[in-house]
Amino acid sequence: MRFSRKAKRELSWILLFTSCVALLSILLFGDGGLIQLRKYRAELRDLQLENLDLRQQRSDYLKKIDKLKTDPYQWERIARERYNFALEGDIIVNLPDR
Repeated sequence: MRFSRKAKRELSWILLFTSCVALLSILLFGDGGLIQLRKYRAELRDLQLENLDLRQQRSDYLKKIDKLKTDPYQWERIARERYNFALEGDIIVNLPDR
């Protein structure tokens, strides 16, 4: 069976179009596709921001630890605030809760 030139040309265009659509869909929706890449980049950005926040918290905690190691008044302040300790001679006034 012989095909005319026009039929061969149409068939080659159809094959080219189908191949392009298949390749494009694989690039976009495949396992390593562009959509997956965008998700990974967004996740990376979120994790980097979270990491930055955690580093800041760590820095704050290290400062608090250093203060507790070097400043004896920090221990006194914590004892007074959390555990209602008082120094000898302090006057404590208890107010009723509303």
